[in-house]
Amino acid sequence: MKEKTILVIACCIVLGLGFCTASYAETKVGYINLQRLVNESDMGKAAKEDIRKLRQERESDLKVKLEEFNKIRELINKKGGKMDPAEKRNKLQERRKVYKEYQRLVADAKEDIVNEDRELVAIILQKADNVLKRVAKDNEYTIIVKDPNAIGYLDPEVDITDLVLEELNE
Repeated sequence: MKEKTILVIACCIVLGLGFCTASYAETKVGYINLQRLVNESDMGKAAKEDIRKLRQERESDLKVKLEEFNKIRELINKKGGKMDPAEKRNKLQERRKVYKEYQRLVADAKEDIVNEDRELVAIILQKADNVLKRVAKDNEYTIIVKDPNAIGYLDPEVDITDLVLEELNE
């Protein structure tokens, strides 16, 4: 009786291994380089242009505020010795106030640019995700890896970034 049970278990294990091997043989793996997708897609290029324009606008605002600060500083340096103490104190306070505004503008500009960049990248990746799923189904991929750096090695031939870029740009 024990021999039959052991024989049945051994047969089940062998059959199970056979099924597992067959299913692994059909597995098709690919990976996508998200950074390339963002940098090389038409949407990514447009987003970079939007970020560049935003950066230019912020730099223009900063330049105006810095010029205001420099004018006050020059005035204090040139006429500071001739000013009455109250006027000099007011100019120094004004200079501090303008400098704080300048620093606030710098911090706000950096934050705005980073937030805009994140939002645009998120939109691109969301749209790319739908395309990625379609490409995976059309080409019968079982697994698509989004972060090839998390894997020790991936053959460059399984990179499907170009396929996804092509469909995303359509």
